[in-house]
Amino acid sequence: MRYFFQLIPSFIKLFWRFRLEFLLLLLLLPAVADIFKPGFFPMHDDLQVFRLYEIHKCLLDGQIPCRWVPDAGYGYGYPLMEFYPPMPYYPMELMVLLGAGYFLPVKVMFALAFLLSGLGMYLLAKEFFGRWGGILAGVIYVYSPYHSVDIFVRGAMNEGWGMVWFPFVLLYIYRLITKEKSKTNFILLSLALALQFTSHNVMTLVFAPTAIIWAIFWMWKTGKFMAVKNLFLVGLLGIGLSAFFFIPVVLEQKFVHVDSMTVGYFNYLAHFADIKQLFLSRFWGYGGSTWGPEDGMSFSIGHLQWIGAVLAALIALIRLSFSRKLADGPWRGKSLPMMIIMLVAFGFIYAFLTHSRSNFIWERLSILQFAQFPWRLVALIVFYFSFASGYLVTVSIPKMVRPILFAIFIICIITFNIGFFHFERHVRITTQEKLSSLQWELQVTGGIFDYLPRSAPKPPGDPAFTIPQFLVGRGGILNFLAGSNWMSFDVNSSTPVAKVMLPLYTFPGLTTRVDGAKVSTEIDPELGRVVVTVTQGVHHVESRIGYTTVRLFSDLLTLFSILLLFKLISDDRKHST
Repeated sequence: MRYFFQLIPSFIKLFWRFRLEFLLLLLLLPAVADIFKPGFFPMHDDLQVFRLYEIHKCLLDGQIPCRWVPDAGYGYGYPLMEFYPPMPYYPMELMVLLGAGYFLPVKVMFALAFLLSGLGMYLLAKEFFGRWGGILAGVIYVYSPYHSVDIFVRGAMNEGWGMVWFPFVLLYIYRLITKEKSKTNFILLSLALALQFTSHNVMTLVFAPTAIIWAIFWMWKTGKFMAVKNLFLVGLLGIGLSAFFFIPVVLEQKFVHVDSMTVGYFNYLAHFADIKQLFLSRFWGYGGSTWGPEDGMSFSIGHLQWIGAVLAALIALIRLSFSRKLADGPWRGKSLPMMIIMLVAFGFIYAFLTHSRSNFIWERLSILQFAQFPWRLVALIVFYFSFASGYLVTVSIPKMVRPILFAIFIICIITFNIGFFHFERHVRITTQEKLSSLQWELQVTGGIFDYLPRSAPKPPGDPAFTIPQFLVGRGGILNFLAGSNWMSFDVNSSTPVAKVMLPLYTFPGLTTRVDGAKVSTEIDPELGRVVVTVTQGVHHVESRIGYTTVRLFSDLLTLFSILLLFKLISDDRKHST
């Protein structure tokens, strides 16, 4: 007990040192309160528990990293986690291994997506506007209506985490340019890039151009063009750390039906937002996105978000117009107001891209069409507008009035938007209920054509059969076993030749052995399933979806990059001591 009392002064000192960070945390807690209410919740992407369950199966089976999940595709399995960004799911899997079950990890990662995005924005804005500016920008960012839509309506775990890394990437790009000799910033930027790459493919794609412009701007303003070398190297390390996912996504996408992701409902033409939805509407709903302006969900940037950004841009323009010489933080000149104008311009460019008037751009840049929903870019509008709004704290206001105005603004932001931060309802459901019966069928068939191997001309209409079947000949199947990406069994053929079909799709990396010898297999023309030929008698058959050259190279590159990262961290610690 005496030891505890001796620690009290240290706790007080620590609290006082980080008092504004604790204040930010307290301000953000209401945004996540509804997540932890008893029960689970409906959402558009109601596959979070299923994906986690499949990754758990993979890891217990030794398939690391998880690529082929056994139950998707109506039980035939397919390479979901080779193409679906894995970043949020491995921390969740750690929680599962520690006994947290499947619902709590999903809730924790949803909550952390809010809290860490606020922290990241705080750190970024603090770099330019001080701690109070960081708090203002962090609160504005988290309490944007679209942030709520991502989690409380769509349940878009990966997009929510994509929004986490935006501020960290810009922060460490800036620090790496202005403090070139810092290995710490090199390390942190490589980690931020790797986490961005493995969080959300589309968010990475649409964020990259403005991040590159951000880097060019600061190299120009500081005259440190040689920083491009470090930026290039850190980019390579970031790609290396995420290579296990990033490279197969690029090089092996041709093996799956990704074309289905840009047609029908998922065609971008059906999902533009209009000016009213972006800037004026206070509509809130838990429905879906439809053709035209009568959507069942909100695409609002947030009134205070865009008003704050416009005010910041006006102040920046005034300062540029009427001040010949400015002192802005650690540098002199007009860099800070120019930066604000650039940030707000980024926001309005993304706003234009969400509107149907930008269709000519979407037509010419076909890669953009994989975004599916142009309104997804609202995430970046909110990010840049929130960052720019932190500039408002630099306005000259009497010291007596400043805390009152700041408090009023923060309270208005929270109270104006807190009503959006809750799920439509909570439901009582057990893990067994979630992973069985109709609930299970909805999950194993959800998005069934996404990432379906091209060997399958169409998705299955019925559940996969439970043991291999004879297509030609007769006999019996014994000792059937199956794991996350493999099957083994004994086949006793009573005919000279038998063809046996496995409940498994054909996919690159497939290896099939009969009595230990590697054999070629056929492809079932109806659904692309594996067909193996055996002769009369008893034979042992093993089939596994394993490595291709691309996957092996990617995993080895990630392993090498991790070792290099540890070496850099070790060198940085030695240098700092």
